[in-house]
Amino acid sequence: SPESLIYLKSKILYGIYFAKQHISKQNNCYIVEGYTDVISLHQSGVENVVSSSGTSLTSEQIKLINRFTKNITILFDADTAGVKASFRSIDMILAEGMNVKVVLFSDGEDPDSFARACSQEELKNYLAENSKDFITFKTDILSKNTKDDPIKRIEMIKEIASSISQIPDDISRSEYIKVCSRILKVQELDLSKEVGSQKRKRVSHFPNTKVERDTKNENDKVKRKQLKEEKEIVRLLLNYGNKTLKFEKETISIAAFIIAELKADKMTFENEQYQMMLDEISEILQ
Repeated sequence: SPESLIYLKSKILYGIYFAKQHISKQNNCYIVEGYTDVISLHQSGVENVVSSSGTSLTSEQIKLINRFTKNITILFDADTAGVKASFRSIDMILAEGMNVKVVLFSDGEDPDSFARACSQEELKNYLAENSKDFITFKTDILSKNTKDDPIKRIEMIKEIASSISQIPDDISRSEYIKVCSRILKVQELDLSKEVGSQKRKRVSHFPNTKVERDTKNENDKVKRKQLKEEKEIVRLLLNYGNKTLKFEKETISIAAFIIAELKADKMTFENEQYQMMLDEISEILQ
């Protein structure tokens, strides 16, 4: 079906209604590409599986899975497009603070055809035995083209460092750096520097990273709070501005007191309409 007001593919996971209890119970969610993959795996006894509804995986879909488990295993075909898509999906899952593994099927196979060609036990064994963490997976894929070429090897290391830099949790990121340094035979300190560099580069260039989103959300909260407080001051001025406050040796109107305090602190309102009202009340007082 095409997208509509009530069917937003980017926010829906095919099969989630039937899979959610099994995802929680198994503490893992398999993600496949197509609807038939979901159906065949369910029929073969693997029920903690969903599909991204025929679109690329989105952050909304990942957050939906996060309600039930922190662990995701992506099942991909061995074609080039599938592998490239897996790299993007891996980074998105890591950026949401979740754990990700990958199972890659052999040439000509996909989850649907594989599930129909073997027994339930064979399918479950295959998924368990061929599940790789993202570092091992990316290393296996990228190292095929590196051979003894130092330039390509550097590109591979930077590619994997880029994925590690997506991880928001400091401890998890540090552990993955240790694992990666052993696998790739790179100095841990050098790899840590590269990961840090990738992280800073991403934050400065892409405003939609998690760090930037968190900062934006916090700024929005502050602005909403400030707007609420400005509105409250205007309400007090309009409702009670002509009433008086009595101090020991002085009597002053509430409006004059509030405006004097704001001027003393050199404070102005962010909201233009409220500031215009404040200026007008100040002129009337004078």
